[in-house]
Amino acid sequence: MGAKTRTIEQLLQALQVTVAFGVETGRAAAVGADLAANRKYFARSGTRVQTITRDEMEVLRGAGAPGQDVGVLRSFQNAARTTFSNRCPGCQRWIHLGSTEHAGECFCGQTYRVVFDLSPEDWSLRQMCCMDCGVEMTTSLAGPALNPWHAINGDQVQCDACALKRVASQAAEASARERHM
Repeated sequence: MGAKTRTIEQLLQALQVTVAFGVETGRAAAVGADLAANRKYFARSGTRVQTITRDEMEVLRGAGAPGQDVGVLRSFQNAARTTFSNRCPGCQRWIHLGSTEHAGECFCGQTYRVVFDLSPEDWSLRQMCCMDCGVEMTTSLAGPALNPWHAINGDQVQCDACALKRVASQAAEASARERHM
């Protein structure tokens, strides 16, 4: 007889979270003979990883946990109000996490969720930086009219050097398309 499926409250308590918004779920990697006979699933928060049943995974997803097609970016809130960036699971570009939990979409189209349940605190995370090269964002010394940062979307910025490369690349692509017409 199989184990009884835990309730959403029991699952969230075991994962040490209050909502399922940032709980990653999916099929655990199987090894050898375990492949077909004993499929296992996982649930991961910023503090815990649990082995769960498929039914429990469906309970978590029904309560709002993302599927494996949605990346979960973890950070932590701190007294200094320092905010951090992390890499997109799809393209490895940098995404600024901000200070509130939210869902977003990277420049590459990868959907993600930002949650603040990372424990222990990881102070090695980068602060706000260029989505392409990773150089940390600094205030322009040339005055307010000469900002070397370009907003790409709500969570991503690009430094002037990378923005110029992108414009040059787009111009070259447009020129090549015109020649082939």
